[in-house]
Order: sequence, then structure tokens, then C-alpha cells
Amino acid sequence: MAENPLNGNTVSHSGRHKRSVGQWNKFWGNGRTLNITFINEAPEDIKKTIEKIIRQWEPSTNLTFTFNDAAKGDIRIKTDAQTNESYVGTDATLAPELEPTLRLAVDCEDPDFELTVLHEFGHALGLQHEHQHPKANIPWDKPKVYEFYKDNFQWTEEEVDGNLFSSLSTDLLLGPYDKDSIMHYVVDNELTLGDWEVRRNTRISKLDRRNMRKAYPKPGNSPL
Repeated sequence: MAENPLNGNTVSHSGRHKRSVGQWNKFWGNGRTLNITFINEAPEDIKKTIEKIIRQWEPSTNLTFTFNDAAKGDIRIKTDAQTNESYVGTDATLAPELEPTLRLAVDCEDPDFELTVLHEFGHALGLQHEHQHPKANIPWDKPKVYEFYKDNFQWTEEEVDGNLFSSLSTDLLLGPYDKDSIMHYVVDNELTLGDWEVRRNTRISKLDRRNMRKAYPKPGNSPL
């Protein structure tokens, strides 16, 4: 609320799932400058690559991104983490000052490096997982999903329920369901009933950008 009074217009739910499913009422203040820092030793070329990826979000907002490790970081990145995850938007202000708010475990040589950075920074800007949109209507084959995430990620059924099956309130949404969103998990055909899948989304979608323009509108510009 102190960061952005408009956040008070939406419903807030407590709790934070393992994969950082967030709420739409976690946006930074309009016109804000966000300083992004790296809290571990990382090669300069890797830091520059991450900066270039993150800046893909900037034109769709009224925010300014700065990268200055010598100043206090609003968003603090750890590049040698054990998991890929991020605090959601202004939740980063609640993190201890010396702890990371965005963690990257993916290697820079991994084909999924760019999409992972884009996805996690989407969380850092206040976005949530698109597959939990109440209009998604994904025909999950739940027994297979439980088995897959237990075998590959050691998730409990409760974690699967919280991170995949539970739908978010329509009060927290900015726009319609977007199958192309960078915030959407891959949905393998073998984990659904019938012929239904979402392949790996590698770019910020048109609806992602429209949602950012709604959340961070530029003066005099239509969010559409």
C-alpha cells in the first residue's frame, strides 16, 4: 500500500507457494525507478546478458530500470541459486536487505536461460502464473500430474494443487487468459486429457505487454 496505493483496490491473500505464485495487487509505484543488483559474484558478460533480457519488459511500463550494484537493490538477483524463483512485485520490500529477491539456477548456456529470466522478472514486476487463470480450463490428468511432479521435482500433492490446479480470484486479474504468456508453465500433452498442450513460450506475449501497460500506464497512453 505504501509503495502503490492502487494495490489496495484488489483482494490480497496471504501465503507464498514454492514457485512464487503471486497476486495482481503487488505492483510497484507508477513512474518508479527500480534498481536491480547482483548479490553474488557473477561474470560481467552474464550480468550484461541478464540486464539485456530484463530490459525487454521496460518499454511496456512507466518504470525505469537501473543496474547499480553499489546502490541498494530493490530487486536483488542471485545467479548461482538452487531454484528459479522470485518474490512477487512489492513482496520484495519485505525480504531481508542482504537476501536475494530473485534467484536463478539456470545456466547461461541453457536454451531456456532467456525465457527463465523473462518469467522470473515477470514475477518481480507483479505478475502471476498464467496457467492458474480461472478461464484457463486446462484438462489436467491429475494422477499423472501428481506422479510427474513428485518424480521430477519432489513436489507433494499439496504443492501441485497450490501451484498448478488452484485458480486465482477474478478480482486479481488484469486481462483474459493468455495461452502464449511468458508466465505460463509448459503443459505436456501427456499430462492432460484429450489433445491439449502448451508448448514452451519463449517471448513476452502481446497480452503480457498489454497487462503491463495496464499495471504501469504511461501518461496519456491507452493501455490497449
